[in-house]
Amino acid sequence: MIEIKYADKICRFDDEGVDPEHPGTMYGPMIQGRFYEHAFLDYIASLEIPGTYVDVGACIGTHTVFFALYCPSGRVYAFEPRSVQMRRLRRNVELNQVHGRVIASEWALSDSRGRVEVSLDRRNHVLRTRRLDTLVREPVAVIKLDVEGMEAQALGGARRMLRRYRPRVFAEAHTEEDVARILAVLEPYGYRATGRVFNASPTYEFVASRRADSRGKVAMRRAVHATPAPVKRMLPNGVRRLARRALR
Repeated sequence: MIEIKYADKICRFDDEGVDPEHPGTMYGPMIQGRFYEHAFLDYIASLEIPGTYVDVGACIGTHTVFFALYCPSGRVYAFEPRSVQMRRLRRNVELNQVHGRVIASEWALSDSRGRVEVSLDRRNHVLRTRRLDTLVREPVAVIKLDVEGMEAQALGGARRMLRRYRPRVFAEAHTEEDVARILAVLEPYGYRATGRVFNASPTYEFVASRRADSRGKVAMRRAVHATPAPVKRMLPNGVRRLARRALR
């Protein structure tokens, strides 16, 4: 059992099968008593945004549990299509006694209902897909997405949500093409990049303004230049090229 003390609470996470000598990227910080991507989570908690949170690509539920315990979330929807990770997520939700506020679903999210073949964990998986708009009907305050290059497709299935509720969006983007696809979905609804980038796998923050303008692209350029050097070295060259083109 892994225990993490954060603020005035102790969180517990299942560590079955985790090698303490080689814990990996996610479990390494947790074994040391910190949340995975803790600076990112600190920032989200500091915003104190009330409402429903959606965790797309929830994996074992670290962020889901954090949203339920430390953010003013009435409810947290967690989507994770891999069965092994979903079992651990549900176990972690139970361990932290937030099962009454978390709705966990094994759907993959996309812009249509169907099936998609993806490569995850060095294996090919055929996943069942649904649209977020059909699975979550209530107002949403925050959406976090980490779905291995399918962020734009997942957002494409949430157009009603983006238009009506204008949630704050945190989306991972590995390549120039990923960034461009995300912006293509968000910009028609008045979203812009804030200039903040988190995590070793770059995760961008987007907020909805009253109208779409060039500020989003300007902010993205500033975000790339302001990214800490260890993270910046991991950014694809294409993302930096996209930022440099923003003011042309």
